Amino acid sequence: MTTATNALPLPRKALLWLLAAIFITGAAFALRSLTTPFQPGATPRAVVIAPGDLDAITQAQARLQRAPNDPDALAQLGIAWLQRVRMTGDVSLYAYAQSAIEQALARDAQHSDALAARGSLALALHDFAGALTWADRLIAVNPYRAAAYGIRTDALVELGRYDAAVTALQRMVDLRPDAESYSRISYLRELHGDSDGALAAMQMAVSSAVPGTETWLWTLTHIGHLQRSQHHLAEADAAYRQVLARRPDYAPAIVGLAQVKAAQGHMTEAIDLLTPVATRLPQPEYLILLGELYEVQGDHVSAQSQYDLVRVMQQINAASGMAVDLELATFESIHGEDATTALTQAQAAYNARPTIYAADTLAWALYRNGHYAEARRYSKEARRLGTRDAILYLHAAEIAHALGDDEAAQAMLEQALTINPYPSPLTSIQLAALHQRLSANQP
Repeated sequence: MTTATNALPLPRKALLWLLAAIFITGAAFALRSLTTPFQPGATPRAVVIAPGDLDAITQAQARLQRAPNDPDALAQLGIAWLQRVRMTGDVSLYAYAQSAIEQALARDAQHSDALAARGSLALALHDFAGALTWADRLIAVNPYRAAAYGIRTDALVELGRYDAAVTALQRMVDLRPDAESYSRISYLRELHGDSDGALAAMQMAVSSAVPGTETWLWTLTHIGHLQRSQHHLAEADAAYRQVLARRPDYAPAIVGLAQVKAAQGHMTEAIDLLTPVATRLPQPEYLILLGELYEVQGDHVSAQSQYDLVRVMQQINAASGMAVDLELATFESIHGEDATTALTQAQAAYNARPTIYAADTLAWALYRNGHYAEARRYSKEARRLGTRDAILYLHAAEIAHALGDDEAAQAMLEQALTINPYPSPLTSIQLAALHQRLSANQP
């Protein structure tokens, strides 16, 4: 028998993949519950329910104890589990949400709340074609349900069908001008390069929400994100702090504040803010940011640890039924060592979801593989809406420079720097390095 004293420690990567296997196995068990009878009043073991979630979940469970076939209670239980995932990042709980929602629909195929929840679940799992189907089913049942057009809008955006998304959103706004619709207006305006209009719409969303609610926290945090994306750091800082004054543990605002600190050059403070959040909620975007902060500090071992965890978490997400092809392709095109594999992933992701960001991912993967002319074509497609995203222009500048078109590269670089000289820790270094190279080539 091997004792603890003579057991060999696992290498770091092996340990991470072992943890991944454990997490993925747990997620698979949760998914298998979809094909076995679900006890609607049961709470899965090892799930800690926060006080804010406790009422919604336990109230629905209590109703189901009295009336196990009540579709209203089943739909509300599914919605409560969806909210729980949003607050905790525990994607294995999607299985419980789906079981409750589908049981509600089995009892009443035209139940509006259950149809809306099923569409929201499809969005959360990145099943955007499926989300369109659920939205259409809800519209057929109730053409005046604003949420149906919200689901439709989100799905169309994520499929790159922007004109159709605008049409769907206009219908949603006509039916119900509120925080949900204003926040979508904001995003579509942002995609189309109207930064001021995006900010105005998000401010309307904040004004429409009840202060202190999760909707209010989310929309005000996105005010901070919009300000930061245009390098208005003082305004972004103020928005994040206003959120944290109400909810000190609100992760998106803490992460936003960390990004402001990094943009101001306070790297240690940024890492100190971000580390507890990434530990508590190891979402890929948080881990990537932390990895980049370590990388620009020269701590490549810690950076690689975070990047390894990104792959682990995306495997967990995939095991929980989430499509993560585009997210993985984007990560690998920027941070991966295997450029050939990154290109294969990027091409598949673009074919499935031809959004402007999928086009940018494909452009960058092509660039890394030396296919500069083709990369330029997709980079142009990525900028077709006029989106004011500094990273899109940085990639365009690098591609133009690789093609020997330094005039175009300089124009794209200046545009990127005008929008935001610090879009992320790594891209800020890339912007400075490209500026130096182009300056050296000038007569």
